[in-house]
Amino acid sequence: MRFAPDLDHLNTAPAGVTFAVPVTVQPQPGSKATRSRELKGEVSYDDGATWTPPTLHRSQVILRHPPNEGFASLRAASTDATGNTVEQTMIRAHCIAPRAHDVQHADPSTR
Repeated sequence: MRFAPDLDHLNTAPAGVTFAVPVTVQPQPGSKATRSRELKGEVSYDDGATWTPPTLHRSQVILRHPPNEGFASLRAASTDATGNTVEQTMIRAHCIAPRAHDVQHADPSTR
């Protein structure tokens, strides 16, 4: 599973906006997995303590970033036509800042 948000050079997205994250499901070479028939997503803004289902539109997860600085964590699950499943969780997948270009460092250890 691959998340491909359009982030700036500091791995940061703007706060307080609707933000689309494209998600693709790619089977591993040699696996018997077939094309994904179901995709579910969740987002957390508190490092995975709580999860909320975002809007899904085609192969995009549509997030509503909060207005404050922080991080977005992403989780997605997919099932293919033959019942194979995959789930992926990324804690602190990307940084969120009121104005992305104002963030000096996206390293979580500096927060």
